[in-house]
Amino acid sequence: MRPAFLLIRNHLFGVRTAVMNWREEPILKLLFVGSFSVGWLAGLSILFYESFEFLYRLGGAAFFLIPRLFTLFFMGLGFMLLLSGAVTAYANLFQTPEIKRILTWPVPVRDLFYYNLVKSTLMSSWAFFFIIIPFIGAYGVYREWSLFLLLWSALCSVPFVMLCSGLGMLLMLILVRWVPRGRTLGLLGGLLLVYIGYLAVDYTRTMHQHQTDDVMVLVHFVPGMQLATFPLMPNGWLSKAILSIASKDWGRGVMYFTLLTSSVGALFLFLARFGAWIYPPTLQRQLVGTTSWSTQASGLSRFMNRALVGYSPSRAYAIKDALVFLRDPAQWTQCLVFFGLLGLYFLNLGSLGYGDLEPIWNNLISFLNLFSLSAVMSSLGARFIFPHMSLESRTLWMVGLAPTSLPRLMMIKFVLAGLTLGFVGILLAQISMSMLEVSSMGRLLGNVLMPAMAFALAGLSTGLGSMFMELGVKTPAQILSGFGGTLNLILSLLTVIALILVPGAVSHSITMGDLCTCPKCHPYAIPATIAYIIGAAALIGGIPLWMGARVLAKRDY
Repeated sequence: MRPAFLLIRNHLFGVRTAVMNWREEPILKLLFVGSFSVGWLAGLSILFYESFEFLYRLGGAAFFLIPRLFTLFFMGLGFMLLLSGAVTAYANLFQTPEIKRILTWPVPVRDLFYYNLVKSTLMSSWAFFFIIIPFIGAYGVYREWSLFLLLWSALCSVPFVMLCSGLGMLLMLILVRWVPRGRTLGLLGGLLLVYIGYLAVDYTRTMHQHQTDDVMVLVHFVPGMQLATFPLMPNGWLSKAILSIASKDWGRGVMYFTLLTSSVGALFLFLARFGAWIYPPTLQRQLVGTTSWSTQASGLSRFMNRALVGYSPSRAYAIKDALVFLRDPAQWTQCLVFFGLLGLYFLNLGSLGYGDLEPIWNNLISFLNLFSLSAVMSSLGARFIFPHMSLESRTLWMVGLAPTSLPRLMMIKFVLAGLTLGFVGILLAQISMSMLEVSSMGRLLGNVLMPAMAFALAGLSTGLGSMFMELGVKTPAQILSGFGGTLNLILSLLTVIALILVPGAVSHSITMGDLCTCPKCHPYAIPATIAYIIGAAALIGGIPLWMGARVLAKRDY
């Protein structure tokens, strides 16, 4: 038996063992994860069902719209899978202690790539099925599909997932091996961003040319439709494989399924040979290529030393946390992907025509965008901010030797997290409100809401991370799986709801003219809402920080 199959079987055995040990997990975590999963699947299923019902009310236009919307839907998921596969593959091939141990075994590099490709696919594709199952299920229920068609849709999705993950790994290997570093990388990245911006502007000006009337309407209102319907895109193959079988065109459906599976086989064979050739020098470059990182580290250190004045140990810890974050691509790439997708969506609001809507809808969409941005901030805060103090537990003995204290260390982490979340949140909120042409009242509430949200989420995650510090834990996944991580995630989501719901309801009521018929009451609505936002954020973020500081002051290391 090939070593790759032994490694895959060992990994699947570990997954099965983790599933069988679910009884050892906290009851709160099981209830939260179970209820969230059921609510997510049910909510998305209802949303997709109502969307399909609305489209079919349009009459014959639905038969033209549905196939193209299928391709657009799968194209979006495909790009997300490609990015997720690239990030996961980088972590599995270059950063995990497991890969360094396996390199000492008599395992061929080709088998090592097979194993990591399957592992990266399993790790990056589970969220895809949490989206595609409600989508296909809702359409199948509405169209009264048989169980065979639903199973066929799931079967066709497997090679599509593997193909996107494999392309992500290939892209990652090329970038890590041949992309220059240091100032050259920064220059090339800036030029690439300028070029992408130029292409986006040029695309919006010329997207109506060389199109039929029906496709022109879709391309105008749905950016990316022209790319999604390109014949060589795998998302089109998946869409046609599913819809062809649904329309009883068996030959066409089987042909596209065979095209997907054969493409996966060809890509895997190419990756095995290409990876066996490129991986050893790439790994060596990652291990010994420290010159550019040292230059960047010294430059960042000089900048932060000038920017941060005051206590010297505080500066040292702030610089250390910033460098650790920037040196770990698995961390900053996740933040870049989530916030980058939101930024692209906000920048396209103008081309979608939302700015021409009535003020009521602009205000509603604006607060929905703020809610989605806050939800991303809460999830990233739970993922990156909460484990910080636990990850410091192995080196806290140095804090006792330094002229500082654990509460001060906690406050350093809180300030860095709050400033980072606040900067990104304010920037993206300003883009969203500018594209939607929100009123001055909505802008005022948004400008107050996002800094308060950053303070509350950073304070909550930092304070709870200090209270539920776990000693000796090496990975963030182990920290997040405990009671404290689950509690922090639940409270973060509740914080987002509590801070968004009240100002959103007040702003919508004022826009609708339903808040009060007395003009004397209107001037007090906005100040009262701002006071609520500031007071709630101060309590939500301040109380955990105070409790965390007390716990740290009493602990002995």
